[in-house]
Parts: sequence; structure tokens; C-alpha cells
Amino acid sequence: MKTTGIKTITKNLSVGQTVSYAAGGLAMNLTNLLISMWLVRRYVPDEKNALVPAFALGLFVVLGRVMDAVSDPIVGYLSDNLHSKHGRRRPFIAWGLIPFAILSFAIWNPPIGWGPWWTGLYLFLVLQLFFLFYTVVVGPYLALIPELSSDRGERINITTVQAIFMMIGTLLFGGTGWILEHGGWLTLGAVVAALTVLSFLPTLLAIRERPPPPPPEAEAERDKPKLLASSLSTFRNRPFLHVAISTACYWFGLSVMLLILQGWVFSYLDLPDGATTTIMMPFLGMNLVFFFVFNVLSKRFGKYRMFLVTLLGTAATFPLLLLVGSLPFGDKLTQTAVVMGIIGIPVAGFLMLPYALLADVLDYDAEQTGRRREAIYIGVQAIFQKTAIGLATVAYLWLAFLDGATKPTESNLKLLAVVAAAACALGIATFAKYPLRETEAKSP
Repeated sequence: MKTTGIKTITKNLSVGQTVSYAAGGLAMNLTNLLISMWLVRRYVPDEKNALVPAFALGLFVVLGRVMDAVSDPIVGYLSDNLHSKHGRRRPFIAWGLIPFAILSFAIWNPPIGWGPWWTGLYLFLVLQLFFLFYTVVVGPYLALIPELSSDRGERINITTVQAIFMMIGTLLFGGTGWILEHGGWLTLGAVVAALTVLSFLPTLLAIRERPPPPPPEAEAERDKPKLLASSLSTFRNRPFLHVAISTACYWFGLSVMLLILQGWVFSYLDLPDGATTTIMMPFLGMNLVFFFVFNVLSKRFGKYRMFLVTLLGTAATFPLLLLVGSLPFGDKLTQTAVVMGIIGIPVAGFLMLPYALLADVLDYDAEQTGRRREAIYIGVQAIFQKTAIGLATVAYLWLAFLDGATKPTESNLKLLAVVAAAACALGIATFAKYPLRETEAKSP
């Protein structure tokens, strides 16, 4: 069985190394959330002020997500099989980080005065490159988790610290409306680009992969699965399919909700972008508090049960948005903030549980195949996840402007909240028969 490691690390990873690796979670989460929520607001706030046609934006996002999804297993396969003195993962992060940061700026700052079709072409090209370099950096970065330590307790500590940085990224995301109101898109792009570099740079500086063992001899090399075979083999892993499909359903629902919020503030509440921060703060505050609650409960009751709670709780709370305007307290902004705080409670479980579940799936695969194939699994999972996020954008652009509306309407936005809840309910049905109920990856 082939193995690689970080220095001599199998246990007792230093605090500095743990924090240095986990810091990448900030930019990983922040850049993804910004695309999910603010891309439509930037390019199609309404028909009159659209920089590109609405149908074109939906098409570009879907194409970008599909191309991104295709590149994920390719990058994963190349990373799993790279033989470099710098390791299998760090070279990809090093090669991709600066282009990723530049594109994180460019996507929010298209050329002025180009017209809708030239601006659309710009967006299409920048969006494809953004998704590609996101994959080049983030895929190998996540594949480092099982290699950082073979100790289960220490691995939980790594993912917990990483989740804290993801939460910091989410908190910064919550302040996006304030940044836009006071600094505009230029400032947002510059801040995101700088945070991208600062977030992933500690991983490159503090983490050193051992050079992998020499390539296997010809006979073993012939037995190594090729890209297509390696990708398709993940579909035979039943626990993986339960995790991949259920999390994709969740990502669809969550992405729809994030899109609803920017339309909710801009069109329904008729408030400036800064009000988005007001309604995001209760949501993020509950994320922060209940993240630790889910951490404790997951250790007591198991990840399987708590992820079901996450799915069920989210499916039940998303439709609460329908009550805004009829609740017996405050104005619509206050009611929206309270509802978002309630929604934030079950969403907290999604910050930590999917990667913890995937780690068990990867251990199970290693026991079955004798190979460590973290990156290819992360790549194939991304096919499910990114396709779901792309479809969420299409669903929003279709339903928000239903019946010829020139901007998102109250009834259309509330209909989208029901669609988001239905997606999470579908995730419950998909995950219910997940077979790895304990941390030990036993055969289902």
C-alpha cells in the first residue's frame, strides 16, 4: 500500500502547523459563498440594470460549474499520481494561488462600457478560469487532510480548526453588503484577492510533504487505474454516493437561499446592499454558537444522526421566510433577521459534518482497495456539488423573474424558499441509508 506523509507526521501535529493548514478554509469558503450569493447581484440585479442577459448568466454559470466539475477529477487524479520532490499536493497550490487571487478580483470588476455581449464574453472566460483555478488550489488542499495525520482524534482537531477558519470566512462574507455600500465592487475584489493569498500562503510555508516513494515497477504501474477507471470506481463506493448526493442536495438548497437574500434586500425590502449584513449577522451568530453544539453532539450521538438533524432542521426552517410580513413584531427587516437567525441553527452542522463523513468514506475506500485516493474522491464529489450550485443559479434566475417580472418579487422569492427546503428534504431521503454509522469505516 502506498503512503505519503507530511515531514514525519503521523501524530502530534504542532499547533502552528495545524493553524497554518486550516487557514486555507477561510478563502476556500469565502470565495465560494461570494460567487453563490453576489454574482447575480453584480451582473443581473434586475432587467434594466443587467450587465449581461439573465439567460446568458445562467448559461455561463452552469457551463462554468460543469467544466469545473469535469476538471475536478482530472486535477484529483493528477495530484494523486504526481511524483515530485515537493510532494503531491503543495505544487498545485503553489502553481494556482496567484492566478486564483487575480481572478478573484477580476470576476467582480468587468470592463466598463463594453455592452452586454462583450461583457458576457468577459464573464464567461473569467468565470471558467476562476472555477478551474479554484479546483487547482482547493482540491489538492483538501486532499492533504488525511495525510496530515493518521490519528483519528488529531484529524478531528484539524478539521475543527479548519471549520473555525471557514466560519471566519463566512463572517467576512456576512459583511459583504457593508463593503459594497462603502467601497464598491473594486474594494470587494481587492479584499478578496488579498485574503485568498494570505489564507493559503501559510500552508505553503509551514507544511512540507515528504517526497513520495519511487514510482512502482512496471507491473504495479500497469495495475494503477487510469483517470476514467479511477473516477468511475468511486461510484461503486456506496457510502460515498450517499454523502455526495445528499450534500449536493443541501448545496442546491443553501445556494438558492443565499441568492434569495440579495434579491430580498434589493427588491423586496427596497434597502441598500448594507442591509444584507444586518440580516446575515443573526444567521452567522447562530452558526458560530451552534457549530460548537454540533461538535459536542456529533461526538455523543454520531455524525450520521447529526447530519440527518442538519438536513431535517434546514428543510423545516427555510420555509419560515414565508412568514415575513405577517409576524406580530417589528418591521420586515427585523422579521427577516429573526428568521435568518433560526435558519442559522441547523446550517451550523453543515460547516463541519460533510468533511468528517468524507474522511470515514476515504478510510473505508483505503481498506477496500489498498490505495489512498483522497484527491480523486474530492474531485468526483465536486461534480455533484458544483453542478448543484450551478443549477441553483438557473433555478433562481428562472423563478425569481417568473411571469415576466422585471425584478424578483415577494411571491417568487418565497416560492424559491420552498424549493430550497424541498432540496434539503430530498437530501434526507438520500442520506437515510448511509451505512457507515460509526467512525470505524466498516464494510456496509
